[in-house]
Amino acid sequence: MVHFLTSVTHRQCLAIPFALITGLTTSMVILSAPQAIANDFESCASRLIGAGIAGPDAAGACGQALYPIDLASCTVDVIGVAEVDAEQALVACQSDRRPQELATCVSDIHQGLEVANSTAVLNNCRSSVLPVRFSDCVVGVATAASLAVADSMSQCIAAGYRPEDVAPTFIFSR
Repeated sequence: MVHFLTSVTHRQCLAIPFALITGLTTSMVILSAPQAIANDFESCASRLIGAGIAGPDAAGACGQALYPIDLASCTVDVIGVAEVDAEQALVACQSDRRPQELATCVSDIHQGLEVANSTAVLNNCRSSVLPVRFSDCVVGVATAASLAVADSMSQCIAAGYRPEDVAPTFIFSR
């Protein structure tokens, strides 16, 4: 019995420092999280203001964003490659559920093809459910078929899955 009591005491002595260290570390992580989130919003607002968005508009957009860094990156990237207004790019990035993919779509089309109407590219990328796949389609179709950018965008945005012969084969027809 004496051996049992000493082993319990020894285990308790090891558990107390471990619990103290864990408790202190957890509180530091919890306290530093709001600062990291606040920095995301600050970074978003300052990048949007630097891109030419008015201060109140930038603050409102970043305040409403779930991922403010993605919103700012999307807006700055779209402005960098396309000839669109900063407000237009901001509205497009705000309304898209995948802002990083929207920026990738716009930049891929602009880098791969000669684009005459950047607004149409931005609107089509925003309308697409899968923007990166859409940009691959536009660049591939325009290059292979020697189509204009507008024609290839209209072909790719209209593309869809059209099932044929969807009737089940296990049901006998009468």
